[in-house]
Amino acid sequence: MTGNSMRLPIKVISLPGSLERRAAFAANNSHVAYDFFDAVDGKQIQPQMARLPDLFAPGLEYTAGAVGCALSHLTLWQDVVDSQQPLTILEDDAILRHDFETRAAQAVAGLPADWDIVVWGWNFDSILSLNILPGISPAVVQFNQTQLRATMRNFQALTGAPAVLRLGECFGTCAYTISPAGARRFMAACFPLRPFRHYVQGIKRDLPNNGIDIPMIQLYGLVNAFCAMPPLAATRNDRTASLVQAP
Repeated sequence: MTGNSMRLPIKVISLPGSLERRAAFAANNSHVAYDFFDAVDGKQIQPQMARLPDLFAPGLEYTAGAVGCALSHLTLWQDVVDSQQPLTILEDDAILRHDFETRAAQAVAGLPADWDIVVWGWNFDSILSLNILPGISPAVVQFNQTQLRATMRNFQALTGAPAVLRLGECFGTCAYTISPAGARRFMAACFPLRPFRHYVQGIKRDLPNNGIDIPMIQLYGLVNAFCAMPPLAATRNDRTASLVQAP
């Protein structure tokens, strides 16, 4: 992949019946080429969790929405491994910069050959920590989610190539590109999903594993994980409309 001549394929995780969310995604991101991926319905899987030990360890406390989200990402990771091609994975609340496809392709083309994942956007109500001084000092970035929500159109109109930096920690899975090697690593490390608590350095808090982004956070500092700064994707992160947190 060189320059901006190639585009990364994009899959958008979305429940088939979420017609309003799909329409909103289409309206916000008409400038990119993508395919919807029919998300796993966690309500159908949740009653079977005890019979799926390869996916769920005993005692896991995930909502039905979190179960569906995790399995949707897992399914796409498996597709990446099978196809041996990188894939950009979005959730249906992602809002992309107008130059997303060009800038993302350029950024991936400039990564080391052994890259695993590059995150384009995250939950802006919490921190992003950078792994730029490993073993020496953490570096933490904070954002104003309220102001971002009010200026989303301005965000989309940003131009210029982002810096691609080593990722330490971030929350959310709204937008990232993963390599085949990265997909294998995340599948092996995250599954079966199990109950644990993880100390997040950037916020100095111990958090339970209640969503797929927690086991992913555990892994970022151990693999070749990167992030775009400034981001190429954002999310309103509206918890009142979240399907992941729904019981």
